[in-house]
Amino acid sequence: MATNTAPVDPIYRQRFFETLHHVPKSMAKIMGSYSGIPEHEQIAHITKLRNEAYAQFPYPCMGTFRFLDLDLARHEAYKEHVRDVLLQPALSGKPEPLFLDCGCCLGQEVRKLAADGAPPHRLWASDIEPRFIELGFELFRDADKLPRDHFLCPGDLFADTTDPSEDQLNVLNDKVTILNVSAVFHLFDLDEHQRIVNRCLRLLRKDTGVPMLVLGGHVGGQEPSRVERGDNGKYRYLHNGETWEALWRGVCDQPQWKDTVAALKVKTKLFGRIRNEDPNADELVSLCEPYSTDEARLWQMFEVWVTFKSGA
Repeated sequence: MATNTAPVDPIYRQRFFETLHHVPKSMAKIMGSYSGIPEHEQIAHITKLRNEAYAQFPYPCMGTFRFLDLDLARHEAYKEHVRDVLLQPALSGKPEPLFLDCGCCLGQEVRKLAADGAPPHRLWASDIEPRFIELGFELFRDADKLPRDHFLCPGDLFADTTDPSEDQLNVLNDKVTILNVSAVFHLFDLDEHQRIVNRCLRLLRKDTGVPMLVLGGHVGGQEPSRVERGDNGKYRYLHNGETWEALWRGVCDQPQWKDTVAALKVKTKLFGRIRNEDPNADELVSLCEPYSTDEARLWQMFEVWVTFKSGA
C-alpha cells in the first residue's frame, strides 16, 4: 500500500464551540418524539451534557457538537440494508438480525434506529468509556426504553481475550449480522486497522450462508496517507478506496480466515464534509462532492459484505 506522510493533522487541534445555535432537524425530531424533550429545552439540555462529556473527553466531536449528526442514518445503505432489515418481523426457523454499533460514543445511532421502530432486543452498542454510555442515557432520557445490558463496556476492539470482564464484546462473537464502525478506523495506524478488521470478522455471524454487513465512515483521501495525530505522538492511517479494499482482502487471506470466508465485496465512496450553518438543515456537517469547496474535508463511506462458507 502506497503511503504519503503528512504533517500533524489539524483535526487534533483542540476545537470547542461554546454555543450551540441550533439543533439539527434530524436530532431535534428524535429529542422531541423519542426522548420527550420540548424543542425550547433541547439546546440547554444538549449543551449541559456536552460540557460534562467534554470535561472528561476533550475530543473534537464533542467540542464541535458533531455527535449530533447521525452518520449512519445518512449512509447510502441505511434504509434498505439496516433500518428495513431490522424492522422485518421474525420468521420461524430463521435467525433474527442483530445490529451492533462499535465505538458508539453517546449512542446516537442506536437511538435513531429505536426511534425508527427497530426492536430494542435487536440493538446493541459498545464503547471503551463507561461514562459515554451513562451520558447517552441521560441525553436521550430512555433508560426505560433500551436494555442497558445491550450497551457493552468495555468493548475493546483490540482486546485479545475471551474473558467478558475484560472485553464484553465477546458475548456477541459469531452473532452480529449488521456491524456499524464509524469514526473509528481513522484514529489508528495501519497495523491496528488489521487488528480491528480481524475483530470485526470474529463478531460476524457465520452460519447463515448469506452476506453479513460491516458499514460506516471515516476520514479518507484520494491518496492514502499516514498522518501524525498530534495528541499523543502516534500516527493514523487514512485510506483511499484501493487501500481500504486491500486491507480487508489482506486480513481475509490470513490463515485463520482463508478457509472460512467464501466471498468479500467492498464498496467505498468519497465525500467532502463542510460545516452547515443553515438552522433548518438536517445535520451540522453536510456531505458534498469531494473538493466541491476549498473547505471540504474528505469522508470515506464504506460497505463491506462478508459471506462465510457453510459450516464455518
